[in-house]
This record gives sequence, structure tokens and C-alpha cells, in this order.
Amino acid sequence: MKSQTNLIEPQGKLVNWVLPVLYMALIFVISSLEQPPLPMPEFEWLTIDKLYHFIEYAILGGLLTRAFVKAKPSIVPSRFTWHTAAVLSILYGASDEWHQTFVPGRFATIADWVADVLGSIAGVLAVYLYYKKKVF
Repeated sequence: MKSQTNLIEPQGKLVNWVLPVLYMALIFVISSLEQPPLPMPEFEWLTIDKLYHFIEYAILGGLLTRAFVKAKPSIVPSRFTWHTAAVLSILYGASDEWHQTFVPGRFATIADWVADVLGSIAGVLAVYLYYKKKVF
């Protein structure tokens, strides 16, 4: 009975994964939509699209990091919490780019994935700095 109440408490393990999983599902759904070509201002390799990728994955990296910090899964030693969240977010970005190759009107690019990687790291770092400041 104790484990059931633990799931609904704010510090429960399962409840901490709801937001990241829902957000990942949202990314998947949006990436599944056929995208007509949109005119975007370009600055050589940098487009507004890269900023969207960066923000999107900064949010995911932050949500995953928060989930790992709050849930404290036993399979991930606490010293690897930050690395694990970053790697999962980065891998999800790679899988999303690959997924887009199957969607009409969409395509995968290394530049998009690099923006995903940088955003993931920024999101993890932001949560790390938040908790570091909170502890000290």
C-alpha cells in the first residue's frame, strides 16, 4: 500500500516522469505532421529553425534532469544523473531526426541535431545550476 501512495506524492518516483514523457510524445506528434516548405530567414547555416530546435531540446533536457533528480532511480548512480539526462535527451533528438525522414515534407539534418544537442546540454546545465544554487 505504501508504494501506491508514493506514486501520487510529489516526491513519488512515477509522477516525476509524467511531464518529460508527455513532452516527448508532443515532440513526436509535431514531428509526425507533414511540413510544407516554409520560407525562413537564413544566416548561412543558422536559421530560426535552429533556435526552435535549441529551445525544444533545452526544455526536454531540463525536464529529464528534473525527473532524474526528483525520482532518484536506483539504476542510475546520482553522480551520473546529469550525464544520463543529457544523453537521453540527445539520443531522443537523434531519433526524432531519423523519424522525420519517414514523414512527407520533412527531412533530417545534422545541423538540426547539433541544435538539439546544444539545447539538451543547456537544459541540463540550467537545472544543474538551479539545484547547485539551491543547495549552497
